[in-house]
Amino acid sequence: QRINASGGFSTVSIANVLSNVANKFLMRGWNAVDMTPLQIARIRNVRDFKTVTTVSLTGDLTFDKVGASGEIKHGQIGDMTYTNKADTYAKMLAITRTDIINDDLGALTDVPMKLGRGGALKLNDIFWTEFLANTSFFTSGNSNVNEGVADMTTGGLAATEVVFMNQTDPDGLPLGLQPAILLVPTALKAAAMTLMNSELLISGTSTATQGSTNIWRGRFRVYSSPYMSNSAYTGYSAAAWYMLADPADLPVIEIAALNGRVEPTVETADAEFNVLGVQMRGYSDVGVNLQEYRAGVRADGGSS
Repeated sequence: QRINASGGFSTVSIANVLSNVANKFLMRGWNAVDMTPLQIARIRNVRDFKTVTTVSLTGDLTFDKVGASGEIKHGQIGDMTYTNKADTYAKMLAITRTDIINDDLGALTDVPMKLGRGGALKLNDIFWTEFLANTSFFTSGNSNVNEGVADMTTGGLAATEVVFMNQTDPDGLPLGLQPAILLVPTALKAAAMTLMNSELLISGTSTATQGSTNIWRGRFRVYSSPYMSNSAYTGYSAAAWYMLADPADLPVIEIAALNGRVEPTVETADAEFNVLGVQMRGYSDVGVNLQEYRAGVRADGGSS
């Protein structure tokens, strides 16, 4: 609390004190929401709100044999581009003087927690809106869909990994990228975790020779989100799942964050003169965009 005297009048401000309190509880609300996007996306540090472009060089740079003349042939280079852009999302709330005095009700902690949760909910909203509406991203033309044996079984994993590993770079050569993540809806989480953690396989009724060791054990990191099967989002499915590269190697999707800060900021100020109380506002500067289609494969969940 500080008291400033000016012209014989005094004003009392507790905004700075409340800001300190607010930031202590912001992350509680933020962490109470599904954070799967942060596990499967690359975070891109941007300095402003302009559209940013990532350039991926392509071209024929495979070495040629040098002949007797010693001449080295020139290669050719082109490029592919991916864009993203951060925008500002915000909300504000007021805390009345009565709430401040009666803080045993938790007003000073509940408001920043709700603002933190609001920021996380918005990030999820824009993230899954972008990720799930992917019918023009995961296509047969991009060779990154599995519509055959594509359920969450050993057969489905094997078939989907084949699709992933058969992908080529822009020059038509094997990409050589290894998948690292299984992204599954909640209905498939138990099956995915079982495949990733079981030491042995239980043989079925087939008379064919089968191994008992689970070769998939520990092969992928499993992430799951209830947003994937939520009917509020275009492209939702309780059966489809994804095999993704590590975003540090090649991101299938990217979150642009102003100055690298994904979590929201909460600020506090005195209310207007005719209102007894304070105001809190939370804002975040983020953007989401799909990036490299070769970094993932969508399995539709069916079997044949």
